Amino acid sequence: MKKLIAKTLVLRAVSLLVLIVLCTIDALRGNTSLESVCAALTAASSILLFYPLSYEIVRRSLPFVFGQAGIYILLALSGIYAGNECLLVAVSSLPALIAYTAMRSGEKYGNVKVLFRVDSIWCSVEDHARMVYMMALGMLALSALTACRYEAPAWVFFIHVFVLTVYYILSYLRAYSGSTVLIGSDREKAIKRVIQGNLRNVPEYGAPDDHMNIVYGKVLRYMESHKPFLFDNFSIDDLAEAVFSNKVYLSKAINYYSGRNFRQFINYYRVMYATSLMKKDRHLKVTDLTVKCGFHSVVSFNMAFKLNMNMTPTAYYGLLANGRNATSRA
Repeated sequence: MKKLIAKTLVLRAVSLLVLIVLCTIDALRGNTSLESVCAALTAASSILLFYPLSYEIVRRSLPFVFGQAGIYILLALSGIYAGNECLLVAVSSLPALIAYTAMRSGEKYGNVKVLFRVDSIWCSVEDHARMVYMMALGMLALSALTACRYEAPAWVFFIHVFVLTVYYILSYLRAYSGSTVLIGSDREKAIKRVIQGNLRNVPEYGAPDDHMNIVYGKVLRYMESHKPFLFDNFSIDDLAEAVFSNKVYLSKAINYYSGRNFRQFINYYRVMYATSLMKKDRHLKVTDLTVKCGFHSVVSFNMAFKLNMNMTPTAYYGLLANGRNATSRA
């Protein structure tokens, strides 16, 4: 969490600085109109749109962040800013956001490894979230420009200020937490649970090649579609045969991407399957779960469950009874 917060600290600080500076300049000039507040919120929000996604390099956002912040401040200090705040902010932010989006798109589709990342599902969620945020800010800016053009009454600008404030808060939370703040934390956690095994520390094998990435993707699809982990005699030889690989190479792929050895990897799936059964039927006994989920014994089931869920099956049943949920250990 600390690493994530530090990752976007400069971005958030510059955004707040732009908001404060623009409002201060307007206040010193005696311009306290709601139009100027709309412009300041739009400018600060556009800075947050340079937020780098999880698979993007942070430093490539910084030239856009500092450059656009400098443009906003220079415009605010110029004589043409007063009375044209919304227009100038919209006109200056649009080219920068288009250039930034083009740069990030080229970066993504020019890198084959990014396209075949195991967590590509989450990357797509982030991509769509960025598109939604950009479209929302564009619509808000256009609406504010229209209101200025036709000299709308004060209550119209009051609504704009309120909506832009909410938008800025959501954008700030997105940059602070790494969450999209759109689809809900529970659904985001569910998506990340689908991307099994990429949250633990990786061993020191060195960087994997593209083929290893593809093999691991086949493993995940096979595990989800065929559920071979439900058979207690399922082995790495069986998995290697299913995904057309050899067990040494397959073992390295699983270890690298999941941070687990083969047995731990299989037990993780078994425990996740057990939790789904426990949610559907809270009267299932541990002995029943042991058999249904492919474990050899109750002892091995209890040990694997506690390792992955950080609690015993009984404690998990207690959480379910209280209407709460739990996630696996990262």
